[in-house]
Amino acid sequence: MKQLKRNQKKDNLKQFMKEYKKWLPNLLTGMRILLTPIIIVLGIMKQIELVIVFATLAALTDCLDGMLARKWNSVSEIGAKLDAVADKCFAIGLCICLTSIFPILWILVLLELLLAICNLYFHLKSHKTESLWIGKIKTTVLFITILLVICHHFLPSLTTVTEGLIYTCMNLQVLCIIEYSFNFYDNMHPITVEDNLMHQEIMQEAMEEKTIEIEHLDELIMQYEEPNEDTQ
Repeated sequence: MKQLKRNQKKDNLKQFMKEYKKWLPNLLTGMRILLTPIIIVLGIMKQIELVIVFATLAALTDCLDGMLARKWNSVSEIGAKLDAVADKCFAIGLCICLTSIFPILWILVLLELLLAICNLYFHLKSHKTESLWIGKIKTTVLFITILLVICHHFLPSLTTVTEGLIYTCMNLQVLCIIEYSFNFYDNMHPITVEDNLMHQEIMQEAMEEKTIEIEHLDELIMQYEEPNEDTQ
């Protein structure tokens, strides 16, 4: 009886650990979303030191959720989408709280919001989730830019480099919007074989050859019928 209870406890523990491994990465991702408004408020209050602390915590959750999901083989579509939303919220939140240092960051915020709207719209229409290489580059440059803006608070000599990266990030955001738009159009209006000009030319040539063969066949029939008429 005691052995049975022990086995049952072990089974319950295993089941708990299995469920725990499933939802812990998503919980960490959710924490990153919850930390974002706190970071924004601290940024508006110009508490840059506290912004750095909470941003570091959020960045750690970003590293851990993906690492644990892969390690425990608990990667899911919902988790991937939630992670993308969390990253977008985190980046926008950091930009908003740092606008007191560089007001031009509002342009990055607006473009990032536009990108998020485009992604959501394209996903709802095409039921596809795309990750473009230029989008990954943009995200990397965006977080480097945010890091430099934070460093600029302590090292004002970084102004030129920081501004250069901000403008670079703007251009990448615009390119991402254009690329997503082209991809969306291609998905909604796929090119069929009939739309291909080379295919049309080949089909036209084939039709002409068939027409010539039919004409030759008609001539042969007429030639065959003429001797029969003479014989009669």
